[in-house]
Amino acid sequence: MPQPTTSLADRFRNPNDHPGEVFVVAHRGAFLDGDRVILPENSVPAVERARRIGCDFVEIDVRFTSDGTAVVMHDATLDRTTAARGEIASCRYSELKEVPLVHPETRREFPARIPSLEEVFHALGDRMLVNVELKTGIEAIPQIARIAAEAGVSSQLTIKSNLGDAARFERVAEIMSLTPDPVDFIPVLVDSRDGLEGMESACDLLSPTCIECIVDYGYGSDAGYNLLARRGMTIDGGPLFSLEARRIAAENNIRLFVNTLFVNPHIPGHHQWNGGRSCELGRIAPDSVYGFWIAHGATVIQTDDAPFVLDWLKASGFRGC
Repeated sequence: MPQPTTSLADRFRNPNDHPGEVFVVAHRGAFLDGDRVILPENSVPAVERARRIGCDFVEIDVRFTSDGTAVVMHDATLDRTTAARGEIASCRYSELKEVPLVHPETRREFPARIPSLEEVFHALGDRMLVNVELKTGIEAIPQIARIAAEAGVSSQLTIKSNLGDAARFERVAEIMSLTPDPVDFIPVLVDSRDGLEGMESACDLLSPTCIECIVDYGYGSDAGYNLLARRGMTIDGGPLFSLEARRIAAENNIRLFVNTLFVNPHIPGHHQWNGGRSCELGRIAPDSVYGFWIAHGATVIQTDDAPFVLDWLKASGFRGC
């Protein structure tokens, strides 16, 4: 008799039982077509498109209005992506729910409006997972988990935050222990700050199913005569994608998550998230980006170029047709 199909959520949370499976995360929804904005980021239509094209996850950002409503928005202000201006935290939800989302460059209005977190949860369907990035701190974990439970998507929910030290790992563990609704927390680690010690601490204190690993690789630093390093491209993936990191991941049955979005290291205050092996290079040389990260242990890829990555994974044998 045929065996029942294991759910996407169960496969995500048990990587050792499902080797070779790579999960695709649509960053802020599937709002881009190549490098062209076709839908508003962090919107219900962008989430629905991510679901239609076959993404495993959608990543969204959450902030709170002055009356405590969770809304899906990356920036602290309305200025860049909506037809209004001002700080989200200073507005009541009743003032925001009819505000149009706009193209961030042309300012053309989209039909979509600023969504509540509940609306986005209902747009997931019954299969796609969601990765909620907390923009207002870890104390919001119980509220996010409660909204997910009320929407019936607790099994599809993951929450992430960039923590930074063991004391904050301990605080997250405390919050999670006091939260009645299910919480699957993904810590974000930076290799230059946290290293393997941070990975081991996160595993010990949080028992995560996944860790997002930032490869903070200096542009041309310590490059010597290596051409790739001189151009800011990691040669080996750094400590969080090393053989030892992969051993820790296998022992703890966790996935390693890489963010292939491009961040220009020449802009003051910016660092690279992926050692120069980003979506821009991926369009030209996908083996050098997606193939590289998979070879170094990544089984979760966050991208702004989800259709391209999905097609490449299928063509490379990492996904069924």
